[in-house]
Amino acid sequence: MFRKTKIELVSLFTLVFFIVLTILGFSLYLFMERISYSSIDDRLRHKEAYLVQNSNEIKSEERERETERKVTYLFWDEKGNLLQSYPENAFYSRELASLKPTNDDKKVKTKSVGGHTYRILKHKVLKFEPQKVPSSATVQLVYNIDPEEKVLKKLLLLIAFGSVIGLAISFFAGLFLANKALIPIQRSWEKQAQFVGDASHELRTPLAIIQTQLERLFRHPTRTIEEEITSIYNGLSEVKRLSKMVGDLLTLARYDSNEQQLNPSSFSIDVLLESLVEQFQPIADMKEMELKKVIEKNINYFGDKERLHQLFVILLDNAIKYSYQNGQIVVMCKREGTSHLMINFKDNGKGISEDDLPYIFDRFYRSEKERNRATGGSGLGLSIAKWIVEAHGGQITAVSKLNEGSEFIIKLPLSNHPKAK
Repeated sequence: MFRKTKIELVSLFTLVFFIVLTILGFSLYLFMERISYSSIDDRLRHKEAYLVQNSNEIKSEERERETERKVTYLFWDEKGNLLQSYPENAFYSRELASLKPTNDDKKVKTKSVGGHTYRILKHKVLKFEPQKVPSSATVQLVYNIDPEEKVLKKLLLLIAFGSVIGLAISFFAGLFLANKALIPIQRSWEKQAQFVGDASHELRTPLAIIQTQLERLFRHPTRTIEEEITSIYNGLSEVKRLSKMVGDLLTLARYDSNEQQLNPSSFSIDVLLESLVEQFQPIADMKEMELKKVIEKNINYFGDKERLHQLFVILLDNAIKYSYQNGQIVVMCKREGTSHLMINFKDNGKGISEDDLPYIFDRFYRSEKERNRATGGSGLGLSIAKWIVEAHGGQITAVSKLNEGSEFIIKLPLSNHPKAK
């Protein structure tokens, strides 16, 4: 699915890495070349200055140690004819023709002649300088730089070889990094695809029921509302279920796009829980369940009251739905030190299997879909509950055993300051 994206990422990484490596390599080459030539040029300029001041001691070059490379002096007249060279016969005639100075020559240049490379300094003889050789107009100081060029060529070869190796390494590194980078994108895409598929499935069911009930009404146009009350009631129930599901989907969609923010205020969370338990008490009584509360008093909390009310309704409603007749549900709330608040919803009902427990907060996940559909569940409640808790900087965990009950544990920071609208 992301093959094209992976190829583009690998190609881009490889290209960028190769360009950077090549720039660094050639920068190193140019730096070494500059250092090598700078040392040689300094020597040539020193010889030039010595030549100007000591015109009669040119041959002192011949007295230098045999291990040192010597500078060759070439004296040319204004017409470009060679007048004299020191040492004599240092070059063949064809080589001298290549070395002949021109008006366009730079002060210092590099030239390859006869398979050798030379660094050449051109000195234009001025009128006030002592006469070196009769009628000489230009003096060239020629220095063999074969050893330096050999080192530079080896360096260039090493850089080229290193660039090729770097290209291979960058390709495999790019492949590895592209795979790593695409993992969360792949997961997000799969989640989105699953979300769309699940949402389509869940929305299709109530729509099909509504369509069926309406078609049934059209088949008997002469019947009264009282006679078709069952079809009307079933259709209306599915409309309400559909409306709730769309609202839940909108909440999660806004959460995903970071548009859903909280509206925090300071309130007594113990009073909220007390009120909620009282509201659910009649439902628990109808199912002959015991609804207990162990709530610490005077707990002031700063958060989104409406969202927390929604959270508690989801958890308490689930506890009642999936508890057995004559079961027990306990709602607990207490401070944990001065930094956190613990809220527990515990029941001894049907419980959740170990296989399903890691996925209960995933959207549309339902371990028993037929049972959830019968109870009106959509598989979105716990996903919304998790978002509400995390939006308040808290954590929610579930502990459960099949046929023994479940406990949802919420840990909220008391110093919480959620993001306001």
